[in-house]
Amino acid sequence: MSTRLRAEFYWDDEAENWHYRVPALHLTGGGTSLREEAERDCIEAISFALQGDPSEYDPDAVAITFDVSVAPAA
Repeated sequence: MSTRLRAEFYWDDEAENWHYRVPALHLTGGGTSLREEAERDCIEAISFALQGDPSEYDPDAVAITFDVSVAPAA
């Protein structure tokens, strides 16, 4: 199974830099001079968000792990 995750990039005229948002994960960030840098930061933020926090795991739950890759779609 595969799914697509939308990331939006926009130029901030006032700050004169690039920002991103990933609506489905409630992520926002940026502040880079190049869009390519904002894209790299966005991929890193998505990967970090999907890792989760082990301190929030339920030790009594039956759990499985999914392999998830984060890369720009072709």
